[in-house]
Amino acid sequence: MVEYLALPDWNTPPTTVDAWVARLSETAGPVIVSRESSTVTWLEVAPLRLRGYVLVENGNASAINFELHALDPDPAARAIGEAATALGWEIHPEDDEDRDEEEDEDDDE
Repeated sequence: MVEYLALPDWNTPPTTVDAWVARLSETAGPVIVSRESSTVTWLEVAPLRLRGYVLVENGNASAINFELHALDPDPAARAIGEAATALGWEIHPEDDEDRDEEEDEDDDE
C-alpha cells in the first residue's frame, strides 16, 4: 500500500468534501462517500483501489490521507495529483522512513 497526505496550500480558500468528490469524479471515476462522523469522511474510488480518510473542520476538508491499494498505484496517484492541483492542494508521499518510525513506536508499546 502507498499513502499520500493531501493538504491545502497556504493561500487556498476552504475546500468542501463535495469539491473533492467532484474533482475526483472527473479524474478517477465514481466516488463513494461514507460520512463516519461530523469530522471524518471516507472517499473511495473502487476501480482504482483508492481510499481517502478526510478530516473535516468547520464543514471543510482540512487534510486527506489517501491509501492506494492497487498493485500499480500510478493511475490513482495521477488522479489525486490532478484533483489536488485543480483545488490548490499539495500532495506529500509518505516516506518509508516515516512508516519505519511508526512501526518502531508500535513495537515499544
